[in-house]
Amino acid sequence: MLKMGLSYYDALVDGAGKEAPFADDCVRHENGRQTTGNPPPPTPGRGTMGAMGCSAQLDTKVMSYIKKIEPRRVEIADVETGLVFGLSQFRQPMDEKTVKIVGVPGVDHVDLNFKPFDLPAAHIFKVSGGKIHVIEAMGTMLPYNSKTGWE
Repeated sequence: MLKMGLSYYDALVDGAGKEAPFADDCVRHENGRQTTGNPPPPTPGRGTMGAMGCSAQLDTKVMSYIKKIEPRRVEIADVETGLVFGLSQFRQPMDEKTVKIVGVPGVDHVDLNFKPFDLPAAHIFKVSGGKIHVIEAMGTMLPYNSKTGWE
């Protein structure tokens, strides 16, 4: 279970959904907002990515602005409830102001007009049957290269 949680961070950085064992019904929430598995929009476009599952969305490369996630700590798993807990620090240098999108009709890029930033985050993964079904992510923006206090 710990390896499954850790694999999520690799899948994000590499933009490759196959690197983590996502269930077909996987849903991710970020600070309480559902970011995958939403109802599809009436017309194809950027909203289509929010309707995708966890794996398919990563395959679009929409998260390719995330260059490093370090440190990563996934050291708590509750086998009885199927919950895994992780802490991490997302490091976004924001060198690119555009991300090229793959496989989304009508969307070839997403503009990103952000200054460099870090995102300390906590993740809770719901695991069942050897697959990640739910990801609850909580984080806040900090200046780039901030200390976590738990390196």
